[in-house]
Amino acid sequence: MRTSLRLVTAGAVLAGAAAMPGVAVASPAEAAREVATGTRLAARTDPAVQLIQTDHTATVTVPSPRAKKAFGALFDAAARHAKAGRIPADHQSQVKWVLRTAASHVDRYLASAAPARTAKVDRPGLCTGWWVTPDGYMVTGAHCVGTTRTALRRFYGAQVLPAITAADTKSFLKAIRKSAQPDDELVRLAKTMFGRFNADKMRVTGIHRSIKVISPLPGGGMDKTAKVTPIRLIAKGRDYPGEDFAVLKMGGARNLPTVPLGRDSDVRVGDPLYINGFPGLVTTNTAVFDLRSRLYPALTEGAYNARRTTVLGVPYIQAQAPSYHGNSGGPVFDKEGKVIGTLIAGSVDPATGETAENHSFILPVGIVRKRLAAAGVVPSASRTTLLYDAALADFFAGRYKMALPRFRQVRKLFPAHPYVASYITEAGRAIAAGKDRTPRR
Repeated sequence: MRTSLRLVTAGAVLAGAAAMPGVAVASPAEAAREVATGTRLAARTDPAVQLIQTDHTATVTVPSPRAKKAFGALFDAAARHAKAGRIPADHQSQVKWVLRTAASHVDRYLASAAPARTAKVDRPGLCTGWWVTPDGYMVTGAHCVGTTRTALRRFYGAQVLPAITAADTKSFLKAIRKSAQPDDELVRLAKTMFGRFNADKMRVTGIHRSIKVISPLPGGGMDKTAKVTPIRLIAKGRDYPGEDFAVLKMGGARNLPTVPLGRDSDVRVGDPLYINGFPGLVTTNTAVFDLRSRLYPALTEGAYNARRTTVLGVPYIQAQAPSYHGNSGGPVFDKEGKVIGTLIAGSVDPATGETAENHSFILPVGIVRKRLAAAGVVPSASRTTLLYDAALADFFAGRYKMALPRFRQVRKLFPAHPYVASYITEAGRAIAAGKDRTPRR
């Protein structure tokens, strides 16, 4: 992605830069440029928006099925039913009756036996988080960093049980092949019986959760060489429709890029809102784009539609800004670049179960502030961000000789900054080409 697409106007950074000693700020009149609001916001906020991955690992154990005496007795019962004309007399039909009957009460006919089948499983999930302090406090969604045991069991079962059930079915059909042919119905009935047994007897143990931040590479984006850093869960709310909010902390962090918090009153119905984050639609579900370009944050825009209240009494903002799985936990900005909430959910079509991309639900920043305060976290702007914003203002006003030393200060403060190196290069080229418009003193 070309850095030149990540523009910024000076007016939006005047307040923050003016508060920082040693940073001179131009007037809005001399800094103003025709730059789209979304472009400006992307340039300013991308450094603080992070891809996070939560893994839930566990061991799944499924015992082998053993036929009880009652299962063998079903074959005698099937013969009696056939003789009485209640079911067809051919052996194929009798076996199907046995399987159908056993599947309806698997505990009555099948018992757990050795050897147990075991598998190590992992449930990875990608979401978005954003830094609120220079020393590593991050905000995301509660559902991004935790899930219920029921949901984990459902996921692990979908990963492990089909292969185990297929193996059990194959073994059974082989054992009865002299008396019954495995037509489609017989195979289906056998799979149903073993599938129900395996699902009922499956045990999940040793669940372990790990949360990691995947840091951008210089220039933006990520690939297999990107740095992965553990991050710790500090506080967590209740999943949507509750207060879907989590606070994370990365140890040893300093000078991280941050984004400023706004107020609920900063926006109202009809105002444009901007969501920044990592849409899973691109991040994980396509082979069209290379890995690095898939892992840039993406900005979407849409109107504030309405204020809603969930059945749990939690206020949410409905917006028409598109969002996707993976965007969850990401910051939502007003046109001034202040966070007015956290993207939590999309609207689900009750007929199809699919998420409607043009309806997003946002946890208001007032709740975010309350939760941060309860966790003892005071949001603050980093010197990295104040310098970077001031440098961007100079850069896009054509004051390259003023921007360049500030960009270099940013790199010194935070060497891992993903975008500053590109701006240093472009500023140097502009100066060399005689394009600098820095006023003479």
